Amino acid sequence: MHTLHNIHTIHTLAILPQQQVIDSVALFSHEFNNRNFDYIRFLTQLKQAVVESQFMADHDNSMWMQRCGCDFFTNPKLFVNAPLTYLCAFLGELFNNYEVKEIQEKVDASVIEQALLRLNAFKLH
Repeated sequence: MHTLHNIHTIHTLAILPQQQVIDSVALFSHEFNNRNFDYIRFLTQLKQAVVESQFMADHDNSMWMQRCGCDFFTNPKLFVNAPLTYLCAFLGELFNNYEVKEIQEKVDASVIEQALLRLNAFKLH
């Protein structure tokens, strides 16, 4: 029953990082507008920011990622209406559990861009 409990916690605001951490990760959405955009450099910097800020580090959302989060990989347009908890769980699972090379090989840049653009909607500043 422990895994079932983890799926239900995805809907609680208590799992969210502090607002300043959300804001700092959301800022990465602007990198896609950079003319000299380098996906590997971008992933490296974003992973470093996620790890250093402990973005979702205390929450295991792997079961949610397997059951629901995987839909975002095939259809990044789903991020348009995604709740904040889904965004944080998705980005946290991705960047806390995979190396940059794995992310680069498996995740199209548009998926991360859409997630960060939606996360930007929740910024306070």
